[in-house]
Amino acid sequence: MNKADPKITQLSKWLHQRGIFTQIGVMGLLGAFASLSLPPLFLVPAVVAFIPFFIHASSCKSTWQAILLFWGFAFGWFTASLYWISASLFVDISWEVLILPLSLFALPAFLSVFWGLAGFLVYKLGRTAEARLVYSALFIGLAELLRSVLFTGFPWNSPSHLILTHDNLSQIASLIGQNGSVFFVLISIVGGCFLYLHFWKMGALCLLPLLASIVYGGWRLDSSSVPVNAEFVQNPEILVRMVQPNVPQKERWKSEFKNEQIDALFALSVLNKELPSLIIWPETAYPYIWPYSKAQFTSLASSLLPKNTQLLSGMLRFDDENKLYNSALLFNADGQLTGKIDKQKRVPFGEYIPFRNSFIFQNLSLFGNKIDISAGPDSGLLSTKENIKLRIFICYEIIFPNLVSLQGRPDIIINLTNDAWFGNTFGPYQHLSQARLRAIEEGLPLVRVANTGISAAFNYQGLLLGKINLMEQGVLDVLVSLQQQNTIYSQYRWKITVSIIFTLILCSILLDVNFLTRQKTQNKY
Repeated sequence: MNKADPKITQLSKWLHQRGIFTQIGVMGLLGAFASLSLPPLFLVPAVVAFIPFFIHASSCKSTWQAILLFWGFAFGWFTASLYWISASLFVDISWEVLILPLSLFALPAFLSVFWGLAGFLVYKLGRTAEARLVYSALFIGLAELLRSVLFTGFPWNSPSHLILTHDNLSQIASLIGQNGSVFFVLISIVGGCFLYLHFWKMGALCLLPLLASIVYGGWRLDSSSVPVNAEFVQNPEILVRMVQPNVPQKERWKSEFKNEQIDALFALSVLNKELPSLIIWPETAYPYIWPYSKAQFTSLASSLLPKNTQLLSGMLRFDDENKLYNSALLFNADGQLTGKIDKQKRVPFGEYIPFRNSFIFQNLSLFGNKIDISAGPDSGLLSTKENIKLRIFICYEIIFPNLVSLQGRPDIIINLTNDAWFGNTFGPYQHLSQARLRAIEEGLPLVRVANTGISAAFNYQGLLLGKINLMEQGVLDVLVSLQQQNTIYSQYRWKITVSIIFTLILCSILLDVNFLTRQKTQNKY
């Protein structure tokens, strides 16, 4: 990169003269600062921290240097943005607090390995520093795809979530989804690198998709311009009542608080005079395990719930074989069970212990859980009495793309969650943002009900219809339109992501050949 010698390239030269630990430390600080662009802060200028990282890493002198620099930036990114996971250790302090270093540092260190692998590939395949910039976008994007599926997957705080900083920009997810958006965001950052280095044409070319997406977003948000499906001509809307009980996690399963919690749930459910079609309680809202509390629940429901309504509640339940499930149960106004969905993607070490049969973990009990929660089958959709199809996701299942339409297209996406473990941290805000992304991707309305917040509803464009704030008890009635859009992403999914990957591979190869040819030509003269 001899076309310009601005301050960032001077910093890169200075770093190359220092030890590898200094370089990793600087990359880690840049990654931590860059993470401020994620929700809930959405500090967009922090994105510029990617530029010195990309420029310095593109001029690596060895394979290990590349691996460690990519790993270091990712470690700063994940450590700063996932600190809130450790808040769960302080809910009801016991021996689990001793694993604080694992949740605070070991988890980010492990997630960063995927970026380290990307650094290895960038160095090995990129023959020029300019091509390595594009390769960085390609292989970090591929690393994020691997991170979302391997070892049960954890696609939390991907760079793709930067599209949520603006309503117009977020609409690109309806075309390319979260998996495609990670490449979109990274190539836009690479465009900024090229502009900083005075490669104007390459910079403009890389930023062209960003400008086009803003225009597209404005067009999609103009509802009169977008073809929308509305099959329910007679009932194009449904009145949904979201109940947020705001129960402290340390009180949730203690017997002296259970009756108080049950009274609060039913009181909030009948608080308003309107007759809702569907009342929704959050994950594990009812503080007993079904069906052992069946008689009590049925009695209360039949006497207190409004007639001609239905109740969707998160509950733990035992099946006939005494397997424990984290479930969403649908009841009629008489308290009769009419449908159920079991959680498929469980939280490792939170809901079950991996390798439970091994000697090390055989008797391990975390957070008071003595029995592992079993993974349920994909039971498809639940239907209300109006034949409205619901796709239910419990807790962090909502962060996984491509799950929505595995068993047919629903009319509404519903997310039941309990973020009480994480208190007033960034975690609940990040969870909400990622749930919103599913509405935009699929072109479907989404209702999210949480124990302590943030409960919210979005239309098919991801626009907010109403919410209950974090750490508040409340009830909110939302008239949810059943209008939906068959988005490009919902129809083609992985085909779009694969086409983006092949395009970036081709561009990287051509860029490498182009710059090598220029260097040979310059050397002749």
